[in-house]
Amino acid sequence: MTSSNSIVIDWSSSSSTHSFIRIDDPSFSQNNSLYPTPDFDSHTSLNNNNDGYPIKDFSHISSISLTTTPPNVDNSFLISFKKFHVTRIHKAGYNKIYEFRRSKSFFFEIVDHHLDTNQLHLRIHTNDYLMSTTPIKYHSTSALPNAKYQISKGLQHFFSSQKVIPRRIQKKYFDMIRQKLLDRITFIKSRESKINNKNTTTKTFFNFSYKRYRFYFGIFIPCDHKIEAKGLSIPPRFCEVPCPIVMSDNRHGCGLHFFYKYPAAIAFVRNEHGDLIPKNQ
Repeated sequence: MTSSNSIVIDWSSSSSTHSFIRIDDPSFSQNNSLYPTPDFDSHTSLNNNNDGYPIKDFSHISSISLTTTPPNVDNSFLISFKKFHVTRIHKAGYNKIYEFRRSKSFFFEIVDHHLDTNQLHLRIHTNDYLMSTTPIKYHSTSALPNAKYQISKGLQHFFSSQKVIPRRIQKKYFDMIRQKLLDRITFIKSRESKINNKNTTTKTFFNFSYKRYRFYFGIFIPCDHKIEAKGLSIPPRFCEVPCPIVMSDNRHGCGLHFFYKYPAAIAFVRNEHGDLIPKNQ
């Protein structure tokens, strides 16, 4: 006796007794209570197939695009060098980033929000006057690249412009420099977000040396000190020199203007009468 694994369905019985419906059953197109058909535009034309059943014409419906970004959107951005120069300052300690004879400084702009401009333009602030300020276009799949991608392209722009670090050294230390810049962003945000009056500082830069060449790589924090031209009708401007350090409570400034923005606290002493007076009097 042989057994069969096939299942025989009796289509002659009522379709309501089955959990499935024959799609070639004429009653299927009439009974749409369980399978309602969408209400298409009344202008949709009707055609007949070989069996005489109406078929909707979907030729007027456009195909669905699977791309998340429109193909004609340009997400490119520009990177260029911007030069700064500081005079009349003692270039020691944190102010060594302003020294341009024995070392070169490169501070990278990082954007974390959309700007009002049509195209993103990142700048690398440097005191190396041999660097070209011509912007170069870089491409991205995002309208606002993340910090890691911005730093990667910034380092690519730097290495392609300098002439003292060979390619093998670039490849060897590229990831390390990028990670130290990313860590510097975290350190800066952590220090500036603290709400206290302590004068603990956090550097915005770190050192990198190759043979006799010395570099300072850092995250660009503008001084933003308001500079007014006394006696002239020139509108005031804000200092754009990079800051070497940041402090708590969002305190920062360049080596020339830091103590103008945040003067040292006045110490008081008691005189012979017991009154509090400034210490310098």
